[in-house]
Amino acid sequence: MNTRNLHPAGVRGYTFGPFRVDLASYQFWRGNDLLAITPKAFDTLIVLIANRTRVVGKDELMSLLWPESFVSEDSLTQSVSVLRRALGDDPNQPQFIATSARHGYRFIAVVQESATEQEAETAAVPPVSALSPASAGTAPAPGVEQAPPAAAPRSRLRPMWIAVPAAFAILLAVFVAMRTASVAPEALPGRGPLRFTQEAPAGTALVSGGVLSPDGRYVAFVAQDNRSGTHQLWIRALDAPEPRALPGTDGAARPFWSPDSQRLGFFSNGKLRHVGLDAQPPTAIASTDSTTEGGGSWSAGGVILFTVLRSGLYSVPAAGGTITPATKLDQSTQEVAHRWPQFLPDGRHFLFFVDSVRPDRGGTYLGSLDSPDKVRVIDVPAVYAQDNYLVYIRDRGLTAQRFDVGQARLVGPPTAVAGNAVTPTTTNGAVVSAADKLMAFGVSRATEQFEWFSRSGQRMGNIDTPTALRNPAVSPDSRLLLAASNTDPEHKGLWIIDLERGGLTRIASDGMRPFWSPDGQRIAFTSDRSAGVADLYTRSMSARDGEEQALLRTAENKFICDWSPDGRYIVYDSINPSTKSDLWLLPLLGDRKPMPYLVTPNNELDAQISPDGRWIAYTSDESGSWEVYVQSFPVAGRKQIVSTAGGIEPRWRHDGRELFYLATDRNLMSVDIKTDADAIRSGRPQALFRAAVPSLNVFINWYAVTADGQRFVINTAAGKGNEQPITVLVNWSADLKP
Repeated sequence: MNTRNLHPAGVRGYTFGPFRVDLASYQFWRGNDLLAITPKAFDTLIVLIANRTRVVGKDELMSLLWPESFVSEDSLTQSVSVLRRALGDDPNQPQFIATSARHGYRFIAVVQESATEQEAETAAVPPVSALSPASAGTAPAPGVEQAPPAAAPRSRLRPMWIAVPAAFAILLAVFVAMRTASVAPEALPGRGPLRFTQEAPAGTALVSGGVLSPDGRYVAFVAQDNRSGTHQLWIRALDAPEPRALPGTDGAARPFWSPDSQRLGFFSNGKLRHVGLDAQPPTAIASTDSTTEGGGSWSAGGVILFTVLRSGLYSVPAAGGTITPATKLDQSTQEVAHRWPQFLPDGRHFLFFVDSVRPDRGGTYLGSLDSPDKVRVIDVPAVYAQDNYLVYIRDRGLTAQRFDVGQARLVGPPTAVAGNAVTPTTTNGAVVSAADKLMAFGVSRATEQFEWFSRSGQRMGNIDTPTALRNPAVSPDSRLLLAASNTDPEHKGLWIIDLERGGLTRIASDGMRPFWSPDGQRIAFTSDRSAGVADLYTRSMSARDGEEQALLRTAENKFICDWSPDGRYIVYDSINPSTKSDLWLLPLLGDRKPMPYLVTPNNELDAQISPDGRWIAYTSDESGSWEVYVQSFPVAGRKQIVSTAGGIEPRWRHDGRELFYLATDRNLMSVDIKTDADAIRSGRPQALFRAAVPSLNVFINWYAVTADGQRFVINTAAGKGNEQPITVLVNWSADLKP
């Protein structure tokens, strides 16, 4: 195709972010690296950039890209998918290509056009600076950025960063000193906000954060070590040149501050903990189910609010003690979970986010420790900031609006604060945090993708998918891959990938944690379509009998684990506030009455039945950390621990002579298994290779293995393409109208 027909005359190239497009040579670069993409993906990129002021409809795109051919929409979807992978762009939190549901696509990044080939070859993005003060109505000083006007449109909110570490340290020291001396931040030069960024420390990748301390002196975040895969808590004093890791916080997630800014609460290895800023070991406060998506908040009265998987909020004294329900899911309005609590200054009222199947019921609510009542304030996640503002993200714009706490409603017009912000979700680690005159936002995890690996860890290629999929399951004959997406609205549902021919098909519009029947003719999966509660469903793989059927509906959330080899049972996790995650059996014959298998005060989950149907492998935290166990089946009794230093997600080889699992250092482990009539013996675990999984969330299946145990499909982090640094605004409210 002649690309001259796809872009304005006289344009020889484009630069955006770290990328450069050279139209003359038909090349696409990231920094100094030449990227290999298909010609159609390249043409798609050119069309979207050239028409970046609007949404380009799908029909228009197909007519431009395939002018003399008839193609289906799948061809366009595939080109966009290839392009997103090259860009490292997350369709849920796009930095480059945004989807307009059922219509088309729009390129949303700031683009610079080059009129000559020389310009295109030399254009580059300056390095990111530490700090950039701005003065209203004056030119910026050398080495600093002028903050965009509060109401500027998104396309003009582009950074012009210059690296000036000296200015960073000096101006931050001035700001902190002024705070210590009770001098208003407005006394700083100019009234526009100061701005600085915190990149991931050397050798790490950002996972979540940053969270500002109430006194405005620190920012906390979680980073993952690139070699070990360990998540650790880091803090940065705003007047210090570098951040430092807090020892003893391995596995940390979702940090939150004590009201005196001297301690940090966080979640790790099935526990809610807190740690001081000194070198003292962390203290365990309470046991949780180890899912960390909901976060926590610490009141001035010494109460901590937190949440577990698909639950309401719970409260516990910060010193430890009895855990008490603070909110309850309303199943009549299909509420799925309560997340991200934040205490207001009075220490009794709090904001929290309600996740609901119904869009008209989800959003940020105001609740109280003294009443079960709650009031919906806004339809998106929001945080409280000083002077009674709520701050939220809409259309990637960080926005502030006055909040009348007494009336539980927003008042006055919304005001733009910054652009290119990441909306927090349960998977991207993004946080919006406010402390007095400070505001922090950013972090978006690397794009996920399926990759094939051999037993030696050799990469054997990617599996092309239209979006990031999770919970892979290989069919019994190793020909098909079953997986799910429940975060991307455009591609939500269950997908079947033909591993031999490369085709893929969406077979259901929703669903989680799918598994195959032993004969590969049916699948079982979880869905919260009915009342916001995760129930169990099944469907046939036959086109003539593809209707979905409800298997089990109860008041508790349930997740499919496995289907017994004889087809008689489905084993599933059931989440109970008192006993956490338990293992139950659903008989598929007779009265189909659920049967408890393991119900204890500990978590038991992710069970897999051995090929001979006599043993079950599962993950439990009964020892205080996650380990893999094997126990007799279908009647629990004889039990043996298999992992030696932590492990999750057990998977059997088809002959039952080998068991795989993920160790806490992210190594994929192999254990030889020997059985006789009454006993099972496991060998010494051996590391096969390190699996670059995004996290060790025990409620997500990160890999699948072929029947012969020779190949592995692993959900890997594809890179840092869509990772953003933590951005901190100082004096962010200076331009807001009173």
